[in-house]
Amino acid sequence: MTDTPHLTGEKFDHKIAAIFASDSKANAAAESVRDTLGLEQRQVIVISPEDKHQGRELEPDSKGILHTIIRSHLWLAGMGAVSGLVLFVVTYSAGIGFVVNNAVAAAILMIVYCAVMGLLLAGLLSLRPDHTPYIVKSQAALKEGKSVVTVHASSLEQMQQANTELEKHSSQIVTTL
Repeated sequence: MTDTPHLTGEKFDHKIAAIFASDSKANAAAESVRDTLGLEQRQVIVISPEDKHQGRELEPDSKGILHTIIRSHLWLAGMGAVSGLVLFVVTYSAGIGFVVNNAVAAAILMIVYCAVMGLLLAGLLSLRPDHTPYIVKSQAALKEGKSVVTVHASSLEQMQQANTELEKHSSQIVTTL
């Protein structure tokens, strides 16, 4: 991982779920992914229909999700406010009548409006709409008595490699972004 700031606070941003008819097939696929990619045990989890904490195994990083909510709102609101300030400076420099004649009101309006837009975007990011198909299809498979292998990848490249490996074992794969 790099030291650059991220909007998300999760250790493993990218998730994959592969659906299997039995636990034995799921365990074999999980072992293959771990061995091929050198992933940690906590990154490749087999979930069976009998497991009591299926939701926690699908989304194990609840503290990271909270950090994502806080971090994304702070960063995107701040970036929105800075964008509003830049917009004010550009429009003031261009000599736009309303902005020049009402500089304080225009500055406040632009900064606040852009900060709110950043907050709305952060809210969308916090909802993680890309996780909905991953969770819904996994839970549906578990209700049908099937097993699910989840891979929690730390990078897009790692997710693509895991996806390639899982495709050798299952035709039903769901990924997040």
